[in-house]
Amino acid sequence: MKKSISQFTLRLAILTLILGVLTFVFSLLFSGIHITVSYPYILAFMFLFSWASFYITAKSMEKKLTRFANTYMIINFLKLVLFSLLIIIYAYLNKADASSFIVTFFIYYVFFTVVEIMALKKLSKTISK
Repeated sequence: MKKSISQFTLRLAILTLILGVLTFVFSLLFSGIHITVSYPYILAFMFLFSWASFYITAKSMEKKLTRFANTYMIINFLKLVLFSLLIIIYAYLNKADASSFIVTFFIYYVFFTVVEIMALKKLSKTISK
């Protein structure tokens, strides 16, 4: 289990760095397209929440597979609610930056979700053996 969490942490850190560099380069190359200045904070936020949700879900997977399904659904529901609240509050407080923040957040969310699902799938195969 520790190995899976360590591997996931490394993959998540690499993804975060790659997305940060790509976003920075994109903002330099396409200066006409507004990229939110909050993108480093979004990356840190997504890293922390993806890591925490993977850790909690992986720990639940050790106990029972049915508990894993319940934990996974609850965590994803809570993430959806929390992320929606964050987006709504940010959009309300920063109307000028709202659309670029939402687009950036969504793009990062897709990448982080894909990495998390791939890691959980790999972990479930390891545990079920």
